[in-house]
Amino acid sequence: MIRKLTKQDHEQLMELVLPQASINLFIIGDIEMYGYETDFQELWGDFDEQANLRGVLLRYYDSFIVYGHENYDVNGFVQLIKDHPEPPTISGEESILKPLRPFFKDSHQVKDTYFAECRAETLKISDNEKLLKQVRRATVADAPQLVELLFTIEEFGMNARLNFDEYIERTIKRYTDKAGRDYFIEVDGNVVSIVQTTAENSKSVMIVGVCTKPEYRLKGYTTAIMSKLLQDLFTEKESVCLFYDNPKAGSIYKRSGFVDIGMWTMIIPKENGE
Repeated sequence: MIRKLTKQDHEQLMELVLPQASINLFIIGDIEMYGYETDFQELWGDFDEQANLRGVLLRYYDSFIVYGHENYDVNGFVQLIKDHPEPPTISGEESILKPLRPFFKDSHQVKDTYFAECRAETLKISDNEKLLKQVRRATVADAPQLVELLFTIEEFGMNARLNFDEYIERTIKRYTDKAGRDYFIEVDGNVVSIVQTTAENSKSVMIVGVCTKPEYRLKGYTTAIMSKLLQDLFTEKESVCLFYDNPKAGSIYKRSGFVDIGMWTMIIPKENGE
């Protein structure tokens, strides 16, 4: 049986998701931040015949995240996703999303990425003291300059998602909601390298938006920022996670102490029906 979840279901939901807290950091973070009663976020639970929760579906705006045991109600979750008025993006651990993929093969494309995790015991710190001292944590006043750099990085495809002012607004909201933070290095007053976090919750956090201007790459900037950020995060969190699909990027992250723990799948709407 599938039904909407409320705060009365919180304890049972946490029992389902906390054993894999890193994989479920988006679900945990969104619940801690926004709860069960907002217009942009909804949660449904799938219960077995003994009323045990075996699956959860979270909607955050037009994005859905799925988590559950192998016998969760795939067809029920698919119907809820297809009832959404806008083309959705669906995310989750690879094996959990595998049964959903055939239902969206004509309208969506699939992207698989590595899911990596760092813990305090695996952390490796940069020995470049000079660069470590240059790392700063961004404030609201820094947001426009950081977003300007992100929009110059071709791999990010920023212009296809949000316009410049919208992304600044979302960046500032991430800071003020304490849902994420940005660390960066400047050279001659210009931001040249950034590492961002999102989906921060009481136990874990996701690293996103790792970028450096092309002419400043391979100089240790990313490693230094990552070191400083991770040191600060581990005063508050148990684990830090990230996705990557580029083996070269993966080697950089592993130098900081990240270890692959699985694969993450995104089922993304095709553009122009292609």
